[in-house]
Amino acid sequence: MKKTGSLDLIKSINRSLVLEQIRGHQPITRAEIAKKLNLSRSTVSLIIDDLIEKKFVSELGFGDSTREGGRRGMKLGFNPASAYGVGVDIGGTKILVVITDLDGNAVYKEKRSSVNQIPEMTEMIQDCIRNSRIDLEQIIAMGIGIPGTFDRNTGVLLDAPALGLKNVNVKKEIEPHFPFPVFLNNDVNCAALGERWRGSGDNADDVVFIAIGTGVGSAIIANGTLVEGHRSVAGEIGYFITPEEIRNHIVNRPDEFGTFENKTSGMALGKSGYSAEELFEQYAKGDPKAADYVDQFVIEMSAAIANIASLLNPEKVIIGGGVSESLASVMDGIKKRVSESSPNRTDIELARLGGDAGAIGAIAYAFQRIQEK
Repeated sequence: MKKTGSLDLIKSINRSLVLEQIRGHQPITRAEIAKKLNLSRSTVSLIIDDLIEKKFVSELGFGDSTREGGRRGMKLGFNPASAYGVGVDIGGTKILVVITDLDGNAVYKEKRSSVNQIPEMTEMIQDCIRNSRIDLEQIIAMGIGIPGTFDRNTGVLLDAPALGLKNVNVKKEIEPHFPFPVFLNNDVNCAALGERWRGSGDNADDVVFIAIGTGVGSAIIANGTLVEGHRSVAGEIGYFITPEEIRNHIVNRPDEFGTFENKTSGMALGKSGYSAEELFEQYAKGDPKAADYVDQFVIEMSAAIANIASLLNPEKVIIGGGVSESLASVMDGIKKRVSESSPNRTDIELARLGGDAGAIGAIAYAFQRIQEK
């Protein structure tokens, strides 16, 4: 089993290296790629044939003959507009459908009111794709982000309290209605992939994404790969707990807000009597009541990020979610406290994609999965 897993990893790495060579040095031949990467021509050809079949790579025509008069090589290129992906971010109140090219450039976007029945979701997605006027034959995959926990291999949605869904094989119910593969993941994982691909992540290999909205969650990307954990629930920082809370017999229970969420989420900040946006506005004006809540938020968030930095040593920590849009005034304070609390330096940034991150990341996830096949 381990040997098979290692071979799969090597194939995945080689595929990524070949694709990056084509994207960065096009037009380029198979022979040139093999030489640059020190891979055999047969290995490179197998990878490229697969990438051509999946529409990630195009043949551009023959290049010049070699100085020795050798056979001309076929030039290869990466054409972002040769194919498209669909990303769907399903929330408790809204569904966002985004279509991008292979480089993540959005060519269509539509937002609808949310529904919690799979057939209705399917019809809505089909309608949005029709509205885009993009030929179905040009769409190679769809990714869907849902606020819940998944079995990655089967596509079974184990639990999504916000949608009232439990133990539903969403992939099995949706995929037969589309002529391309469908992949599902948690919405925070998708947002992390979106920020890494097109947002603040700048394609860094080691990223932790923290989503602060009604609740608090996170996603971990290590060595360029999403870390999902034994039961696909890695990143549940909402359940972070302190020694004092343990001494006071405060416990974390499934399906309830965690101890960290109860101090840092939008819901927790709402106990101030202000919305998150209003709270930070009042803080900037010197409101002492707002200062009490915000100062405590900064301490709690800084401690969590410092511990994450010490444990995982990420290149970047990205803070997203609805509350993040109000955090500009406290970011310097968070960065200072983290630098004082962990010797591991990490860049801490606010997310750039806003509400589009989940849908764009769902596409990134779908593209990643079809390359693995």
